[in-house]
Amino acid sequence: MPVREGICGLILSISFAVSAQAFGLADCTLDDSAAEESRIEHLYGGAPDDAEIHARRAYVFAYNGAFKVPQWAAWSATKEFRDTPKRKKRWKTLRTDPLLPDVKARDYRGWFDTTENYARGHIVPYFISGGDRDNDGMDAEFEENLRVEDEDDACTVFEINAMSNIAPQFHTRFNGQPGVWWLLETHVRSMLDHGREFQLFAGTIFLDDVQVRKIGRKDAPETWDIGVPHGFFKIVIDPAREQAIGFLFDHAGDLASGCNIDDASVAGPAHCIRDITQIEAATGLKFFAAFSNAKRQRLLKGSTPATWSTWIGGED
Repeated sequence: MPVREGICGLILSISFAVSAQAFGLADCTLDDSAAEESRIEHLYGGAPDDAEIHARRAYVFAYNGAFKVPQWAAWSATKEFRDTPKRKKRWKTLRTDPLLPDVKARDYRGWFDTTENYARGHIVPYFISGGDRDNDGMDAEFEENLRVEDEDDACTVFEINAMSNIAPQFHTRFNGQPGVWWLLETHVRSMLDHGREFQLFAGTIFLDDVQVRKIGRKDAPETWDIGVPHGFFKIVIDPAREQAIGFLFDHAGDLASGCNIDDASVAGPAHCIRDITQIEAATGLKFFAAFSNAKRQRLLKGSTPATWSTWIGGED
């Protein structure tokens, strides 16, 4: 090979590698057609309210601009989506959403190692960000070095790690082991690994008549404008069985209809199961409105501990 040709090839290879590794969330746009496909895929039974819907590859969501957290999110989950990159390097980084740029990872800095122990909690969980979403034979990363393999699938991961998908959650008491939010995610993850497929909704709850605690960079009180939710909810739907189970969590001791996360008797997610109409009352949302009334009622009425027990084999 002529020297000049070899040098040019090397330069092109280096340029491609640098370009690929500089790829980030700002490059992850969806055109109108792809956004509509995402809404169709993830919104089981239609949108639960008339808020603006933001479409991402692995989920859609409405954003609470007043408190700078997701209002609600909807997503689909399968075993294939569990093939996620190791949470290292770029795959661990929480990124500012260029379309909703008012929250940055540093805005949560300083709260984890305090008595409040606030974590940057995902609404749509990282563990379903994987898979070959565009069916081109590649996924997000090269397993051997964690570099970007497929940009579209990398975008799926980056979007789930966007700060627009994050809300303050008590860590040890709620979203980390052995918290009840963590336990629920662990059960769902196990069922996915055994071949189940789910549609899910989850979100935050703020009560109109209760003061909202706000946080920001711990050393800069003037930045404290991120609301700590009074409660959280999650609805797990098995479309094949036409069953849905709703969970309602009292996160900050204010949501009487939810399970108190500090109550020692709340040993697992089953203690937080509520009628989905209770979640609707707490959130102002209406689920499954696009279905017939008969199907909607079937989904609403199945949210019981007995149904959950049949799903997980009697273990909480």
